[in-house]
Amino acid sequence: MNFNEAPHIITWELTRACQLHCRHCRARAIPRRDFRELTLTQIQDVLDDIASMRPKPMVIFTGGDPLERDDLSDIIKASVSRKIHTAIAPSVTPSLTPQIIKSWKALGVQSVSISLDGATQAVHDRFRGVLGTFARSVEIAEAVVNEGMSLQINSSVSPFTKDDLPKMGRLVQILKARSWEVFFVIPTGRARLADTLDARSIETALEWLKDYSKQVSFRVTAVGAPQFSRIMSRPLSQGPTIREAQGFAFISHYGDVFPSGYLPISAGNVKRQLFSDIYKNSPLFCDLRNPEKLEGRCGECAFSKICGGSRARAYAVTGNYLAEDPGCPNTYIAQTQESIS
Repeated sequence: MNFNEAPHIITWELTRACQLHCRHCRARAIPRRDFRELTLTQIQDVLDDIASMRPKPMVIFTGGDPLERDDLSDIIKASVSRKIHTAIAPSVTPSLTPQIIKSWKALGVQSVSISLDGATQAVHDRFRGVLGTFARSVEIAEAVVNEGMSLQINSSVSPFTKDDLPKMGRLVQILKARSWEVFFVIPTGRARLADTLDARSIETALEWLKDYSKQVSFRVTAVGAPQFSRIMSRPLSQGPTIREAQGFAFISHYGDVFPSGYLPISAGNVKRQLFSDIYKNSPLFCDLRNPEKLEGRCGECAFSKICGGSRARAYAVTGNYLAEDPGCPNTYIAQTQESIS
């Protein structure tokens, strides 16, 4: 894929409204919808533009909770009718039922992402802030598989959940997921620096994921830790991994376009500019697709083209999206050696 021309994945925050109160929430979700949300007509116009891109991106509708919008079915129809691979990442609230999953299947939704951050109720419900969320999440995951749709499990890794990874891996297998995305918490939104892993812990978790991925038939990937490409021993000549602005883009509920939901720097707004133009030509996206722009040890690293470090973490910690990634063990080891010497 030519990531200079089109992203592989667009995550679209339809609303910031949500009834959960997750401790790591990127969106800082709110109880009621924002008056700035894009209208259905505006969403349809953006979908027309996305459908014209080649290769055509996949669109994941998320939030907040997309079910907070009463026109969600119309939005799904608009996406599917344009032959866009359409997925939904809902919040698991009482509004999400097996009947809703069945209706999404009928509308043409191809995959659903469910968040599970622990293998037990005690871990997951504490992390998500609402008692009973774990049991409901398992019920909905089973409903997705029963409808013949692709199930993706998203798990956030923090100091609070990292020890649950092996049990989580087993649960993902039991639920018959086709993909497991492991999100390494970035200190943005409600998440604080104390909610994130240090560089050494990230490396340990990635090594475990590498070993685990060899034992299963489904896709295992890391988000917020592009060092996974190095861990997996991808050839240096291979193309870059999907990360902020590199095959990925995020549209906010009010139309701003970001490199990812974890890197809150706007490159433009779809109310005033075509999404395709923002993605292809904005200085921010062009900078992030150019490994020669990277600074510090990320710029010097042999893996800069297939990894490049997390730009979101670099920005969250240093205020500079091109700085070296403080979550990279290579940076951590070098800094430790410098302090000793």
